[in-house]
Amino acid sequence: MAAEMDPVKLMKQEVGRQAAARVESNTIVGLGTGSTTAFAIQFIGERLASGELSNIKGVPTSFQASVLAKQYGIPLTTLDDIEGIDLAIDGADEVDPQMNLIKGAAPPTPAKRLSMLWPSTSS
Repeated sequence: MAAEMDPVKLMKQEVGRQAAARVESNTIVGLGTGSTTAFAIQFIGERLASGELSNIKGVPTSFQASVLAKQYGIPLTTLDDIEGIDLAIDGADEVDPQMNLIKGAAPPTPAKRLSMLWPSTSS
């Protein structure tokens, strides 16, 4: 009998898949940190490898995101080399009753803070 997958892991995979599906070719993507975002990075890499997606660059907010992006073949750039981020993908630890996303208690790294605030110049 096949072992059942953890429902939380399945949910995180699906959220990651849906986030990756929002990435379009010719865009700059902020790559956050955490288990759900790790799935998104994997699925973005799979889309690149299949040819479904092309000419994207990722801006990692952590060492973990950088390692995963390289593992899955996502070209990387830095905030110094771009004018803006078209889409940022990151997880949330909680959602309040007003549907505001809440990140964990640990303060974000400087790179994460900048990537979340960096305005995109495209409309």
